[in-house]
Amino acid sequence: MFKNLNEKDKKKIYTLLTLGIVCAIALIAIPSLSKEESKPKKSSVDSQTQVVKAENKEPLEAKLKSILSQIDKAGELDVMITFESSEEIQPAFNTNSTTEKTQEKDTKGGERTVTTDSENKTMITSGSSEPVVIKTNEAKIKGVIVVASGASDPQVKETLYSAVQTALQISGHQVEIYTK
Repeated sequence: MFKNLNEKDKKKIYTLLTLGIVCAIALIAIPSLSKEESKPKKSSVDSQTQVVKAENKEPLEAKLKSILSQIDKAGELDVMITFESSEEIQPAFNTNSTTEKTQEKDTKGGERTVTTDSENKTMITSGSSEPVVIKTNEAKIKGVIVVASGASDPQVKETLYSAVQTALQISGHQVEIYTK
């Protein structure tokens, strides 16, 4: 078939045929690989932080108000909590990295090396299409204000102050107690 061609041309043709066969195999293999990647795996899990929930402070305020109102002589009170950031989750990812290096030589003796890096991240989901969560970071509290009718008594004010610090695990400069 290639009898009339010189050795250099035969090498080029064989190289092109080999490259064509490799491309054909790759085109057949890629769809089956992508189906496997979509299944949840935990082998090569990477994490990326993603904000998913808005500030949901009402339940926390209600809970804090409920517990503070049980303090002796606290009286009627209101609570306000401000947040520095919202709740964050870190979902699980499958990561597939590929590095391809190609070296080319031209007829004049020049050489060229091409390196191609690609990374494919797929979020791991459960059966209900919810992301698999590695870690959840709670919303960071910026400050708390408590307005209580019993805060005019210094002992009640100090008890409320300590209770807020303990319940929310925040420092003293983030808490203010006022008289109603």
